[in-house]
Amino acid sequence: MVRGVDLDVGPGELFALLGTNGAGKTTTMEMMLGHRRPAEGTIRVLGHDPLRDRRRLAAHVGVVLQESGCSPELTVAETVRLWLRLRGQHAVARTVQALIEELDLNSRADVPVRQLSGGERRRLDLAVALCGDPPLLLLDEPTSGLDPQSRARTWRVLRDRVNRGVTILLTTHYLEEAEVAASHVAIMNAGTVAVAGTVPQVRGAGTLAEAFDRVAACPTTERGTR
Repeated sequence: MVRGVDLDVGPGELFALLGTNGAGKTTTMEMMLGHRRPAEGTIRVLGHDPLRDRRRLAAHVGVVLQESGCSPELTVAETVRLWLRLRGQHAVARTVQALIEELDLNSRADVPVRQLSGGERRRLDLAVALCGDPPLLLLDEPTSGLDPQSRARTWRVLRDRVNRGVTILLTTHYLEEAEVAASHVAIMNAGTVAVAGTVPQVRGAGTLAEAFDRVAACPTTERGTR
């Protein structure tokens, strides 16, 4: 259950939503995707109501959920090709290869999804989210289960998209990575946003991890300025 969540993510930002398990991050993300109906309040994604306009938003929002939605019987290349066509992408063969290489899956292109490791599936999830060059990415734990090298590659891909003007809202448990990559962060605790703002505003004189620990220890932490 979440309550009083007030987030404003601007164009071209990488916004990291942080919190312990059960803090409300995934629930908040599900409401933004139109998978849950809020009891009250207003949600707008690219100016649309995600519940009423899910079909209209689908072509403009790339999504990574905690559970992969890729068919286990398709190969990596077939999966990316399918999603590109669903998104109306042309020059498919060239784009499939580019996405597979970008996520370091070229050696696994002809391997069925069911045979991929957990980390490889996570990279495929991101490749699918990037199909069609959506202007907004909503990513729930996109680096979960990745080894350090794969996490570094994933963050390079995300920073590249931000440099192209893509807006990204993601959840993560890797605080040190969010501290480096994100422009704004919010830390949730017990279903509320305890503090939010730019990374320097939230971390104060310490680190983001120290701010996270303060929030976890004090449910009444005051909210930030944004």
